Amino acid sequence: MARRFTREAVLEGLRKEIQAGHALFMASCGSGIVAKFLERAGCDMAGVYNAVKLRSYGAGSMMGMWPVSDANGLMFEYASREIMPVVRDMPIMAGVNANDPTREIPHFLGELMRIGIIGVNNFPTVGLIDGNFRNVLEHTGITYDNEIEMLKTAKEMGMVTVAYAFNMSETERIVKGADPDVFIFHAGTTIGGSIGYDHPDTVEDTAARTQEMYDTARKIKKDIILLTHGAALSDPQNGQKILDLTDGHGLQTGSATERIPLEDAILNVASAFKNLKVK
Repeated sequence: MARRFTREAVLEGLRKEIQAGHALFMASCGSGIVAKFLERAGCDMAGVYNAVKLRSYGAGSMMGMWPVSDANGLMFEYASREIMPVVRDMPIMAGVNANDPTREIPHFLGELMRIGIIGVNNFPTVGLIDGNFRNVLEHTGITYDNEIEMLKTAKEMGMVTVAYAFNMSETERIVKGADPDVFIFHAGTTIGGSIGYDHPDTVEDTAARTQEMYDTARKIKKDIILLTHGAALSDPQNGQKILDLTDGHGLQTGSATERIPLEDAILNVASAFKNLKVK
């Protein structure tokens, strides 16, 4: 049975790691086998998301932003059946769709706490959408403010709050509005692998944008925990470069520790089997 954490215990653990000079490591898990080995690796907090489960089906991460399933329902179903039964001493956070019109968000947060999930993150998020489509969403009630309100409610209920932002304006809005425990700059879809988004962001580009968001967040809340996610953060080497070029506290990975390693391992081992010779 998974340990039942308190918000205070999780934050104390994170801050002890920071004080010891260790980089924080958060990661997503779309299956029990990934969760099991993230825990063995010492992951500080693992996340369950609709996009991550869809990624385990072979789809791209951005499929989680497309209306192919009930985002909160899919996340809750696999979290309760696949993740919570196999983890023992690793905090789990959930990506919650705050713009879900079919659920009372406080009640749903309570259901997450009931099965042992202690943290929340605003995903799926309208923050990944821009242009006219974003304007239409915001004007018809599908808003970033709803995500901020969800995080505020979760914090009041005793959950660890992890805020995603995608640009300077949203960084200011969500740190001021939600007062989150952890801020993650989402730098973009991860580069690499079979279905990554190979945009031209270099490690230096990702680090520079990350540092700008860190500076903004820290001006509003001095003791906020700062992480980055995505874009050039595709492997441990690039992760170290980003840590060297910024003054945050760690990294959050998705494809970098789940999809890409699985693609490489399965391809290499399966190819080796295929190339065996009969007598």
